[in-house]
This record gives sequence, C-alpha cells and structure tokens, in this order.
Amino acid sequence: TNPTNMKAAVFVALLALATAAPRADKPASAELINDDRSQEGASYSTHVEIDNGILISESGDDEGVQGTYVFTAPNGETVEMRLVANENGAVFESPSGHLPVAPLPVQAIHPIPEHALEAIEFAAQQRAAGVEWDEQGFVVNIN
Repeated sequence: TNPTNMKAAVFVALLALATAAPRADKPASAELINDDRSQEGASYSTHVEIDNGILISESGDDEGVQGTYVFTAPNGETVEMRLVANENGAVFESPSGHLPVAPLPVQAIHPIPEHALEAIEFAAQQRAAGVEWDEQGFVVNIN
C-alpha cells in the first residue's frame, strides 16, 4: 500500500464523482435587440432591450434621472420598476406591484396614559419657549 498509489486512487475517485455529478442546466443565452445610448455633456439617454424580456430605459441631466426597468422574475411574472430622482430625492414605483407597501396605521387599543399626555404637553411648551435638546435628551439651548 504505497501512499502515492492511495493518493492517485482517491484523486481518480473524486474525479469520477465530479464528472458524474448532476449539473445545473446551462442558462439560455440572451440576445441584444436594441442598444441605443447617447450622451451630450451632463445629459444622457440609454435604451437597452434584450430578447429575454429585460428592458432598461433611462435618461438624465442636470435636473435628475428618470427611468423604467422591466425584467421577468424567476416565477415568470413581469416586474416593472420606475425611478424618478431629482433635487427632492428618489422615488421608486412599481406599476406591476412588486414594491412593498407600508402597512396602514394601527389604531391604539389603549388610551394614552395621562402622565404621557402631560409630558408631551410640557415638551411642546418647552419647544415653544425656545428650549432645544441634543440627541441624548440634554438641554443644549435655553432662550
């Protein structure tokens, strides 16, 4: 039992296992249908379409960016996302309904305790009088 022969036998066994192992299906290749891109200064426009359902249409300039992005989810649904980004921030929308939606406000099942209402009122009076606090709750400015 030579160690070299044993190593060779183990290597051959592992090679046979690797060769016989099931493989994931090779993903289908996709072909580019349209690729239209342009840029002039800070303004640009991109329109890319692929035969597997992917669509990217985006444009931007000094004022902001807007775009539409479409693809097919693994479950077969068509996903559409829209983006508008400008000086006011970025807004994503999903006409296909694939973005999460915030839950509706929950109605309180108990009334707010009286001491809490008093504390809220006291804080409002302090704010109206010009008192400011830091993020740890310490007073930083008294007018």
